[in-house]
Amino acid sequence: MGMSNLLQLTGEKTFDPTNLKIGKWRIITVFLTGLGYFLFCSRQVEWVFFWIAWFIYAALWFPFQGRHAGENPNWWTYFFMVGDVLFFVLAANIEHDILNNYSAMLILPLFQYLLRYGRKAALCYVWVSVAAFGYICLFHYEAHPARHFVVVVVMLLISYNESMLIQENRELRKQLFNLAIYDELTGLYNFRFFTQVLEKELGRSKEYGYEVTLLMIDIDNFKTINDVYGHEKGNEVLRCLGKIILDCVRENDYAARYGGEEFVIILPKTSLNEGHLIAERLKKRISKHPFDFGNVTVSIGVSTYPAPSTSKDRLIKHADRAMYLAKANGKNRVKVYSELSR
Repeated sequence: MGMSNLLQLTGEKTFDPTNLKIGKWRIITVFLTGLGYFLFCSRQVEWVFFWIAWFIYAALWFPFQGRHAGENPNWWTYFFMVGDVLFFVLAANIEHDILNNYSAMLILPLFQYLLRYGRKAALCYVWVSVAAFGYICLFHYEAHPARHFVVVVVMLLISYNESMLIQENRELRKQLFNLAIYDELTGLYNFRFFTQVLEKELGRSKEYGYEVTLLMIDIDNFKTINDVYGHEKGNEVLRCLGKIILDCVRENDYAARYGGEEFVIILPKTSLNEGHLIAERLKKRISKHPFDFGNVTVSIGVSTYPAPSTSKDRLIKHADRAMYLAKANGKNRVKVYSELSR
């Protein structure tokens, strides 16, 4: 029901905030590290060229990783893991003291991968670092393996211990996110998120030239159900209809609880006639679902942007008017707004 393209819809053409911060810190870290080493340790020309190349490499995070909003690493993430360690090894070929005194600097990128992608990505970076340490110890005899072993142990401890705290924080953020966009009773989107998505979808409709159809759904005689069978039974009806709607909508559709016993469904790239057919199928599916007290029916209003509804407010108003006309004409039926002007 639209979750596959939710991030694309709500964050189109924007940088991922966390990756943006990581990119800034990568550039700052490389700049300060290179400047400090150049001023206080080595003024070799080779180091200056290496420093410039390292700085350009750090800046590549923005175009290749900055817009990656997924929770799992992509191929570019692994490219940067190898690149971070590779630049450390290349630095060792210029200045051997880096091997003995500054190998702990490999811990800095570890926090970036751990915070952004979790334990698995962090451990992958650790094993790439272990391979680099193996190369250093085999080909540079003046390096001390014990120091690198300590660094590896520290990296592993960080990966396992900190990841537990980070995972708890992610779960909490996920719960807060779900509370912010979902209706707890039905499992559908809530009214606030519905209005945000509808506005963005209409903007995309205007940009790319496709139609957006809106279904306004109201449960018939819902007050009678509450009065006769109790509010708990009414909540059971709402939960059941939420599941039915979720089963009926397509991957790119958005279903939400509008308020009380009313629901709405946004149908992107859907004409008025197609929306009418979808509404009819949904109405029949709901009316055939058995409850222990009988059957439940719904009345559905259908309207489409940009014609005949030319704005978000008109789209909602027209679907609402069509829905009330369906109720006035006997309930358990679908009405399309264009029929009202005939």
